[in-house]
Amino acid sequence: MSTSAAIGIREPDGTVRAIRLNWDGYVAHAGAILGGWYKTAEEVNALIALGDLSEINETVESCVAYHRDRGEQYRLPRTFASVEDYQYCGMGQMNANYLYIYDDGAWHVYGIARTSEWIGLEVTKNMED
Repeated sequence: MSTSAAIGIREPDGTVRAIRLNWDGYVAHAGAILGGWYKTAEEVNALIALGDLSEINETVESCVAYHRDRGEQYRLPRTFASVEDYQYCGMGQMNANYLYIYDDGAWHVYGIARTSEWIGLEVTKNMED
């Protein structure tokens, strides 16, 4: 069984553009990759431009996109009217267990059990590795 997620970015006009991720959408995987590798709006926009993803990886080139890598129909990013609209409708409309949003230079996640708020993602590297 997969753990799906939605990955979005808040646009300057307040809308949110988002795509669906099918596999490994949990925070320890997708959240860590988003927070650790997709650090600029340009990088996030390049990821979202792929359309829906089967898998997320550390680079846009290594992600598995349904359209680019599997020859399936392009699945357009969805647009939500606001962050609140994304928060309240995104999980249902995108069949997602978690919602991620890149907003004002930082990543946040929604959908952590027993929490009804966005939580900031902070990825740190273990220097002993």
